[in-house]
Amino acid sequence: MGDQIDEGLDRQSCPELLAWLAEREAAFEPWATALGRPLERWDFSARSLDALEDLVRERFADAEEVMAAKSGAFVQGATWYIGEAIRRSFAECGTHDPLVWMYDPAPLTGRAPSSFFDPATRVVTDTPFVGLPGSVDGEWLYPMGALYELYSTVNEWDEPIEPHLRGVLHDPYDDEDEEDDEDENGG
Repeated sequence: MGDQIDEGLDRQSCPELLAWLAEREAAFEPWATALGRPLERWDFSARSLDALEDLVRERFADAEEVMAAKSGAFVQGATWYIGEAIRRSFAECGTHDPLVWMYDPAPLTGRAPSSFFDPATRVVTDTPFVGLPGSVDGEWLYPMGALYELYSTVNEWDEPIEPHLRGVLHDPYDDEDEEDDEDENGG
């Protein structure tokens, strides 16, 4: 995945992904209503991600429990919901091309292949992600990764962090920061 170059691979039309997306879309209403909130409250907003985060933290004590349950209906639904919230937040800003769902069935170099949402693996790279068409690893957002990261306490520099699901949504102020950086660098 990502570190393998396969120009013929169409990450948007992988059969596992297409079947999963159809299944998740069909299961959304029952999934959402089973969580005890009115369906209209599940509007893909930051507030709805806060509610989902509360439910995730109530159900799972740590990231390992989330990963162990990744093939279950709750985590599958949460993964789809987070991805849709990300896609919609980028679409609403109007400054980006639409993000699409993708899946890369090729294993990382040096790793054995794993199945789609393999509960035996403790990685998120066997799960769907969102990104721009034609984007590469490092530019992808893994909704399952957002669930995993909820339990992180430090970042890669060992600085304390408090991750929240709403943090995956597009922030239009980030666009302004990028424009400012380009202006400062003569771009």
